[in-house]
Amino acid sequence: PALASDSMVSDRVPGPLPYADERAEINDAARAATARPGFPSAYMAQVNAAGERFTLRTADTDDVRAALALLEEQTDINVSAPVESRNRGISAVKLMVRKSVFFTTNHLAEQMRALGWATVSVGEAAAERIEQLEARVIELETRLGALDRDALRDIPTRDTSES
Repeated sequence: PALASDSMVSDRVPGPLPYADERAEINDAARAATARPGFPSAYMAQVNAAGERFTLRTADTDDVRAALALLEEQTDINVSAPVESRNRGISAVKLMVRKSVFFTTNHLAEQMRALGWATVSVGEAAAERIEQLEARVIELETRLGALDRDALRDIPTRDTSES
């Protein structure tokens, strides 16, 4: 599902990845396998769609607000592990384990949420201050440019025709 912050988030990986030759070899082998007749393309599309939620998502390095939106999104921790199973006995065991560890996992999740929200709060305050400073710098640069133009206009020009 599309998220509100998707437009602000970049999926680019910061910096170069190691093992370029090995990655190229793996990519070539994958391309060759997908080109073969009988390759389960529909199944692979399902696998890729399911795996997208695990994609490392980062914000552009110069976009503090996008980074905060991403942090805020990731701060919401779900402690309810799924218990569905085709086997009723497995579902019952999963439910029992979930109930037995709920206190600790919920307590830890609440602490993580609080840390996340506090971090977002500090980040929003910093972003606001940075934006104010950037606006002030632009204003000062504009005023400085105007003062430079005025100073250049006030410099007397030397008449070289009298010499």
